[in-house]
Formats: sequence, C-alpha cells, structure tokens
Amino acid sequence: MAENLTIARPYAQAVFEIAKEDKSFDKWSTELEALSCAVSNSEFFALLNAASSRSAAAKMLVELLGDLLDEKGKNFVYVLGENDRFAVLPEIYQDFARMRDDFLHVKAVEVVCARKLSAADEKAIVAKLEQKYQAKISLTQTVDPSIMGGIIIRVGDEVIDGSVKTNLARLSSTLK
Repeated sequence: MAENLTIARPYAQAVFEIAKEDKSFDKWSTELEALSCAVSNSEFFALLNAASSRSAAAKMLVELLGDLLDEKGKNFVYVLGENDRFAVLPEIYQDFARMRDDFLHVKAVEVVCARKLSAADEKAIVAKLEQKYQAKISLTQTVDPSIMGGIIIRVGDEVIDGSVKTNLARLSSTLK
C-alpha cells in the first residue's frame, strides 16, 4: 500500500543512515528481514496486537528474536512499538533494501529457468549482467519447469525472456 510505504520511509531512511555511518548494512538487513518475517506471520501479529501495551508487544518481539538484535535493533523495535508501526515492518525492510542496493550499486536479479543452473552458468550470467549494468549483481534463481528451457531474467521492471515456451509461442503466432 502506498500509505504504508509513506509511513515506512522515514524509518527506513533512519536505519539506512545508521547502517551507512556504521557500515553495518548486512547486520541491519538481517535484523529487518527477521522483523519483517515475524510480523508477516498473521498469528504472531495478532498476538502482538493483543498485548497489553505497545511496549509489551515490543518486548515480545525483542524476546522472540533474542540475540539476533543488537542494542540499536532493540531500540528500533521499541520506537516502532511506541508509534504502533509494527504493521509497516515489511515496507521498512523493502525500502531499506532498495536504498542499500542503490548506495552499494547492487542490482537484484531474478533468473527463472527450467532446471537449476550450474555454478559455471550462474557465474557467466552474473558476469554478463555486471558488465551490462555496471553494478554488482545479487542473483536469485527460481526453477519453473513450465518454461521448458532457456531462461527468463528480471532486473527491476525489465524482463529478458529467452524461454523456449515464449519462443514457441512467438513462432506459433508468426505461422498463423
């Protein structure tokens, strides 16, 4: 939701500034992802909302994540609790990840293939994409046998579709 992103942006920006200053992008990424996953669980989120107070809910979340959160992470959770902002944690994480990737010149790439790529193929794809986009590539791989062969590469809103399924559909359309 656009409203959630508007609410989340100042929190994500604050965490980004701290991470940039401390050079702690990995730590904050891990903490925010864990927090986001926790509140994305509908049963746990209902439990947080049923807590006697916002500070009790924050304490519950801090205790759930245990040693994963450092002191700054715990303080962040308490601030979110005071302001009743646990619901926007997924958007905070997404916005933080976007700012982090922009700052570090990293592009998130999804590769869809009919079978798992070999390490050599994955390395070759990453090298070509790094050359094309002049950025570090963070590649995730999804296996979808329905594409029959080839690959589909998604970089942001750009899609490079070299799947057999799509090529057969184009050929069929041309022959009609």
